[in-house]
Amino acid sequence: DKSECTICNNIFDIEIHRPRVLPCGHGFCTQCIETCIQGGNKACPTCREKHRAKSATDLPVCYILEELIHTAAISSYHETDLDSFIGMDSVDMCPKHKGVPLHFYCRSHNTKVCHSCAVIDHPPKECNLIPLDVIIKEKKQSQITTVQKHKKALMDSEKDIKMILQWTNEYLMEKQNQKQDFEKEVDLLFTKIEQINQEILNKNKIQEMLNDSIKDCQKKQKMLEIMDTNLKAAISNCDIEKECEKTAKEIMQNQKWDESMRNALSVRKDQYAQVTRDGTCRSCQTLKVGRRTYIGNFSKEVKPPSSAKLIQEDDLGLVSSTSTVWMDLSAHGSFLGRVHIRVMGNRPHGQQFLMLALGINGPTIMGAIFCYKDSYLIALRNYGTENGTLSNEPLLKKLKMEHTEKLLPGRLFTAYNVNSASFRIITKSWEGETHPGYFGDVITGMEVIKIAASGEYDIRDIAISECGIVLDF
Repeated sequence: DKSECTICNNIFDIEIHRPRVLPCGHGFCTQCIETCIQGGNKACPTCREKHRAKSATDLPVCYILEELIHTAAISSYHETDLDSFIGMDSVDMCPKHKGVPLHFYCRSHNTKVCHSCAVIDHPPKECNLIPLDVIIKEKKQSQITTVQKHKKALMDSEKDIKMILQWTNEYLMEKQNQKQDFEKEVDLLFTKIEQINQEILNKNKIQEMLNDSIKDCQKKQKMLEIMDTNLKAAISNCDIEKECEKTAKEIMQNQKWDESMRNALSVRKDQYAQVTRDGTCRSCQTLKVGRRTYIGNFSKEVKPPSSAKLIQEDDLGLVSSTSTVWMDLSAHGSFLGRVHIRVMGNRPHGQQFLMLALGINGPTIMGAIFCYKDSYLIALRNYGTENGTLSNEPLLKKLKMEHTEKLLPGRLFTAYNVNSASFRIITKSWEGETHPGYFGDVITGMEVIKIAASGEYDIRDIAISECGIVLDF
């Protein structure tokens, strides 16, 4: 029954059992709600949704339900009044005049009377007398009409309540969905806040690193300023003259080396020119290309294939005299290409390599065969000597392993030991590794070195078929 509280089953009224509505839409009497709140229970007894009311009076009154109850009460009152009035019809005898039936209703005194009472106590001139059966019919019809109106109003109110409850449920469902969407947005915001905080931390770290770098640069700047001051002081004290003298000595030493190499090459050239061999063997020749003179061994039996790349004059780097070595690589008698190597002639290993290219001291790299390769280098071990032995010990035993450098493509390094590979050509960068004995770089023909290291040919089939040096005179 909607007129009763579902907790205590008491009929709603306008006092302690006044109907009130929770936020979820369910209604209970004021007394029951207050009892639940004081007991610490702030959940709806029907759906268990919690509310925040501190007292029952904080919750709104359900005026629709209150109006419905009021309408029902009025209807009940009229039905009772009608029954009491109609009940008087059962007393059909006048209580004052026994045995005389009641026939009239006095509107003036609101009572039923008989013929004797009408004549004696309620004369028609003074009272409004109506036949009893007429008044009963009017009263019944009036009460029936009133009851029907109240019943219709009650039914309309019930429809309104159902509609309001439906709207309330839809509203609650919409709010629930909005709550879920809001919680998702809050979660996304918290996630973004965490990301932003992490980015701020990262930026702070970067800022700290930048500050440290700035401080380091400032320190280095101060050191440079001190060095600049010292340099100016050294110049003022004529220290520059000592440096110039030292540089002049180094230049003189290099000039002596160049002069000795020129003399040795000239003698070697003349000696080669006097050698006679058969037509299939090598012979020393000089070959003029532009301003450059190639001195070395040129074989007549090795034929370049049509796909071989011949080195043109434009491919040659601008190198100083007695500092460029050339060598032709072949495999199974087929010409692979020519390689030009810039040699540091002022280093012992560079001098050794220049001598080996011409065979000035006996051993030569002419005809030498590569013996080893891996992912980073190719290596050549022994050379031929004039007496037929294979050794490079006389040239290496007095050389020191200085000039340690990083392993970069095209760089040449000497061997670790006297009887090990005499030189190595780096084919691939070796991250973080260094090697002693650096003395030269490939300036053209690196593609030929890569062919030799590619595995297309067995490394032991790759030979130096021709070699020599390039002069700018």
